Amino acid sequence: MGMTNCFAILGLSESLILDPGDIEASWQAATREEHPDSSHGTDEHRAAALNEARATLSVPVNRLGHWLQLKLGEFEPDRSIDPELMDLFASIHSALEAADSVISRHQKSTTALTKALLTKEAVNVQLAIQEQMAGIHSFKQSIINSFPELEKAGESGDFEGAKRNLGQLKFLTKWEQQCQSRLLPLLDC
Repeated sequence: MGMTNCFAILGLSESLILDPGDIEASWQAATREEHPDSSHGTDEHRAAALNEARATLSVPVNRLGHWLQLKLGEFEPDRSIDPELMDLFASIHSALEAADSVISRHQKSTTALTKALLTKEAVNVQLAIQEQMAGIHSFKQSIINSFPELEKAGESGDFEGAKRNLGQLKFLTKWEQQCQSRLLPLLDC
């Protein structure tokens, strides 16, 4: 049994360069066709496949990984970290440590006064985390903007850049999630 092709399930070309609106429109058209009130009836497996295809193709890192899987079969993303990404990581790491410190001290504080004294520090750390998230977003966007070049290189059998960028996107996505996980507790400080 072959690998599921999310592009084919939604009737889209096997391209890294997909408009989110096109993905959504293809998914809506396909799910309308599968609706119990339609003449085709419903198939739970088909509905699940449509939802999975939409989820995969809507997230650029997942789309890139799926595209590479279709082109190469099993492969390992390049897990090396570019120097500028390492600089970003060092900065993110500092902001996360500061957030963890404020959150921990807030949880341990027992009086309203000690909690109030942490408020300004918590706001500053929130701003630092948001600044890091902006840097992450910018880095992710520059990789997504390179998708046309990655696709062109893939046409000639060169997938090294795509594998490297997949590794970079995976790191960025993980760091973004770590930053997001600190923001809500910081809002409580």
